[in-house]
Amino acid sequence: MKKKLLLILATFGFVFGLSAQQLTPDQMISDLTVFKEALEAKHPEMYRYTSKEEYELLFELVKKGMNHEMTVREFYLSMAPLVSALHCGHTKWILAGKDMYYQFYEDNLFPLKLYFDMDQAFVLGHFAGKEVPISAELISINDRPIGEIIDLIKQNSSFGDGFSEGGKYYQLNHYFPALYSTNFGIAEEYVVEIKIDGEIQKLSFSGISLNQIKTDSPENQGDEGPFQFEIKERNVAWLDIDRFFAYPSEPDFKKFLKNSFTQINENPVDDLVIDLRGNEGGNENWGIELYKYIAKEPFRYYERISVKQKQKVDFESKTSTLFKLATLFNKNGKYGKEFTVQKGLKKQKPYKIAYGGRVYLLLDGQSFSVTTEFASRAKSDGRVTIIGSETAGGYAMNTSGFFSIVTLPNSKIDLGIPLLGFHMENLTDVNPMDRGILPDYPVEVTVQDIIGKTDPIMDFSLELIKKPKFIISQPAL
Repeated sequence: MKKKLLLILATFGFVFGLSAQQLTPDQMISDLTVFKEALEAKHPEMYRYTSKEEYELLFELVKKGMNHEMTVREFYLSMAPLVSALHCGHTKWILAGKDMYYQFYEDNLFPLKLYFDMDQAFVLGHFAGKEVPISAELISINDRPIGEIIDLIKQNSSFGDGFSEGGKYYQLNHYFPALYSTNFGIAEEYVVEIKIDGEIQKLSFSGISLNQIKTDSPENQGDEGPFQFEIKERNVAWLDIDRFFAYPSEPDFKKFLKNSFTQINENPVDDLVIDLRGNEGGNENWGIELYKYIAKEPFRYYERISVKQKQKVDFESKTSTLFKLATLFNKNGKYGKEFTVQKGLKKQKPYKIAYGGRVYLLLDGQSFSVTTEFASRAKSDGRVTIIGSETAGGYAMNTSGFFSIVTLPNSKIDLGIPLLGFHMENLTDVNPMDRGILPDYPVEVTVQDIIGKTDPIMDFSLELIKKPKFIISQPAL
């Protein structure tokens, strides 16, 4: 274990001398101490995936490296092994007041849109619309091999529970200019090596601004709303839920579900598809509400919700008043303090109009939090066939709900600590407990699919539905 931790730290070591000095060793060690004390006082599952002994070793190795002045970004990256070792996708590590992705730079950003497929990257376009060789494989950026870039960013990534890989690739595919700039800095000019038609070429591009990237982003290109329902041909009902929360001007979720499942009951629906790709989560009760429409028998959603015993600390933190009031009802349980104000801890009954037929669930690397709680319950109970790719959220549990924000006094980096550990009830062993939710039918999305704007996961789902049902009972490995 020690050799592995030393290797991680050595990988991050290159950032220590990049720019102007700002933080002294004493300031960094002070922030490091607050960081650890805050996690130990508030995070209910801090040592779930990395033991206390392993974490202590990593902590001392990080501390030992703080023997010279660093910039805030260098300090941020030197702490990255401690954040990623938690394997908690909800723990936030963000420079106070900054965009959660573009924390350090907003100009001279990497200009190419890329698609990542394992250890390869392919060109999709240019954020500012300049002509580029579409679908060419990217070999290197400023003489650094793309495989090395991917490995470092993945090591630094904390978006995902347990040992899930799904969320890391989703982040690469959607926020690469931000991740690259944080880890490697920026340049006025980017020299890239690409492979096209078997030949290696070198191309040069100027950096672009964050405004140019955001202008090109999907969220600025129209929105059909967070919830969609339709009945397709062959009696297939399709429920598309982009997120488990809504703004005041948007449809009421409970009414939407009731209307959708009323239509399903009133029509000859043979198969239901629930599309939760890209759904990062939201309100826990909404996941429970959705499951009540497909459950076949009464169920408990959560086994328990862990929470830390209140402790006196010497640093300031921002925590919801509602959480403080709710903790008045905490109790001592088998594993320690438990949070009790959640309806998912009580037995729930399916709705009378609950759908009892075949259900197909579509997931991807952005499926997280509430989304994976729902998927976990449905997969464990055998209510769904899952299609797509591994989720960022964990199968067995996640830490989320309320948060406490601790701003480190010298670096001014916000440490966002989730305060509740949601353990799913009575899970079966159909999925590894320390991974994201794995699909029954993994479907690869290629660069050609992205360029052609095709949806192979939707296409596969509809083709699967057409097959004789005895074939569907034999999932692909």
